Amino acid sequence: MHIPYRFIGSFKAALFALAVAILFGVLLYTNRLVNDLRETSRRYLTLKVERYKQLFSQGDDAALEAYLTEMTTKDFPLIVADVNRLPISWSGLPELEALPDDAAKTRALEYQKAWLKSGNEPVAIDIPEFGLVYYFYYGDTPQIRRLRYLPWIELVLVGGLIFIGYIGFVNIKKSEERSVWVGMARETAHQLGTPLTSLFGWLELLSESSEVDVCSRTSLQSEMKRDLERLRSVAERFNQIGSTAALTPIRLKSIVAGAAEYVQRRVPGAAGRQIQIVVDMSDELTAKINPTLFEWVVENLVKNGAEAMKGKTGAVIIRGEQKNKKIIVDVSDEGAGVQRRYWKDMFRPGWTTKPRGWGLGLSLARRIICDIHRGRIFFIESSIDKGTTIRMILNAG
Repeated sequence: MHIPYRFIGSFKAALFALAVAILFGVLLYTNRLVNDLRETSRRYLTLKVERYKQLFSQGDDAALEAYLTEMTTKDFPLIVADVNRLPISWSGLPELEALPDDAAKTRALEYQKAWLKSGNEPVAIDIPEFGLVYYFYYGDTPQIRRLRYLPWIELVLVGGLIFIGYIGFVNIKKSEERSVWVGMARETAHQLGTPLTSLFGWLELLSESSEVDVCSRTSLQSEMKRDLERLRSVAERFNQIGSTAALTPIRLKSIVAGAAEYVQRRVPGAAGRQIQIVVDMSDELTAKINPTLFEWVVENLVKNGAEAMKGKTGAVIIRGEQKNKKIIVDVSDEGAGVQRRYWKDMFRPGWTTKPRGWGLGLSLARRIICDIHRGRIFFIESSIDKGTTIRMILNAG
């Protein structure tokens, strides 16, 4: 998924807002779960207290003692207080057992206040026939205590992951930017270097020849004009790659054939007919393209295919056909091939399998085809030492 640069800030803000919303949702859900568990503990204790009241009224001391023992063996800590809310006995608080009686009661009072503050209202028992009032204070179970800390643990973990991810993202982005800038500089030098070298060669030839016949002069002028036209085309490519390029219905074969002819004359081995570049498509095949940029893509793909053959005899074949409202263009070679696990990486800026490559050709091709032409470009086949086929899908004209 490609996000336009002007939307990057909004995208980051949206991700941050989403993370905050998720954490807030987890916090609310955990808080609700804690309250539900507390209510369950309260209902359980209320039922037990009512049963305790019945046994107390019946005067069955043995049953009352057994039932009280059962109540004190539950998960949550319990403190029984008198009518003045002073602690009488407790269970589930082993740290109080080692303290003197006064210190233990003082500490029990602190527990009562803390439990009350956390929302655990005491359960009262009133036995008027005996003139007795007791209050049963209860704390949270271990499960509830762990759940209370869960959102904050998640906050720390997620925050740490976001921070690590952000640092990694920034470093990757900087690395890709460096690769793109270096690659663009080298691509510019390469694009300008070929016609400039030719022009200097023609000028040197003219300066060394005292007499040049009309036929030779016309030929030299034609070659120099072609190189100057190439320089104009290079400047136009870099101008349009950074702006909104217009798309018009154009027949593809002339564009593709021009790019193929240019590569055929300049790729090492191609001029010696060891490598043939074949265009196989109908003259009427029409797509909505920017001809300057599309020609650049075809040149890159054909040049990559020819270079991948490493001097072997073979062919780079460019096929085109129309299916419904889409134009399919396949560029196939008989070169070294690419392992399947690297297919997606090949379109990343700076990623290359060439010893002296800078990994810009396919990333530029993807930007031109996907972002500017609203099409697709991808590997459909590649086998080691057998060749590669890259497919482009464009909108029909």
